[in-house]
Amino acid sequence: MKINMLKLLGCAAFVCCFALVTQAQSVSSTPVGYVTLTINGSGYTALSNPLENAVVYSGTASSVSGSDITTSFSMTDSELSATDAEGNSSHYIQTSSGLIVEVTANSTSAITLASDVSSLISDGDTILVKKFSTIADLLSSDNSIGLTSGADLTTSDVVYIMSADGAGAYATYYYQTDPFGGFFGGNGWRGAGSNSTDVSNVILHPDDGIIVKRISAGDISFVTTGTVNTVNHSRSLPAGFSLVAYPFPTDTTLADSGIYSASNGYVSGADVTTSDVVYVISPAGAFDLYYYQTDPFGGFFGGNGWRSTTSNSVDVGTNVIPAGSSIIIKHIGTGLAWSDDIPYSL
Repeated sequence: MKINMLKLLGCAAFVCCFALVTQAQSVSSTPVGYVTLTINGSGYTALSNPLENAVVYSGTASSVSGSDITTSFSMTDSELSATDAEGNSSHYIQTSSGLIVEVTANSTSAITLASDVSSLISDGDTILVKKFSTIADLLSSDNSIGLTSGADLTTSDVVYIMSADGAGAYATYYYQTDPFGGFFGGNGWRGAGSNSTDVSNVILHPDDGIIVKRISAGDISFVTTGTVNTVNHSRSLPAGFSLVAYPFPTDTTLADSGIYSASNGYVSGADVTTSDVVYVISPAGAFDLYYYQTDPFGGFFGGNGWRSTTSNSVDVGTNVIPAGSSIIIKHIGTGLAWSDDIPYSL
């Protein structure tokens, strides 16, 4: 399956333009903006949504017990317990360190999370409640951006979302146009398993990537709007493949992205076969493979630093990961803690 995945993406290309913030640029305490993205015609595009929905609630954890948090703010009972078409939670909490945990239920004064956070969140810690972005948030609920839309998956542009378990499997979605006004399932976002189930609310985590396969020749440029993340980033990646994105609306580099550090679990070896690998889709439509090299002989094999498969001695740490794009990370260890501080001043 992993080989098939790489073949699928091997002819991909992306173009991503943005108009929002740049490195070291100041933004307000509640920054709102827009990003312009482009989906290339007749091929694959690696995208992400670098903007978020607005904060629903903010405050502190008054007490923490297992997966339950008593909050300093009041809520409407069960308002955060909705799920998307795949059964995923619609809301999450985020801490000041960037930790993200899904919300499964809430009362007027407490939140239940999807996992035990008693060792991760303490009484008095700041927490934010946010709503996940969705396919419809990024690609429009009514296909106003102009994706090719047919009566089924084979006649439409396709959106691929990779599983979060490292297996490299994809769920596939498309915008359906029913030629018979509802007889074949109606118009709207659909998944490969049903032509009548609305999947427009399928969630995208703040640092999830997607792949769009466009079957028509023309490029599509569209604008997505939202708020800028003002909290540091933190995510644990499993062994295997993850399709992820830099969670801030600005370009970054391999060196500045936080993917590698000496202590975050990134596996760094003497060559690409013994290291975690970053797959970046080039504008030409091929994968460029990068890895952080640790030279066991102090420079004899090319030294330490970010390298590509074309040279073990040329530093590529300044290579740019554009805002609004996404990359694939192949982790060969037992857990990669990807974290990075916000790249702009507030």
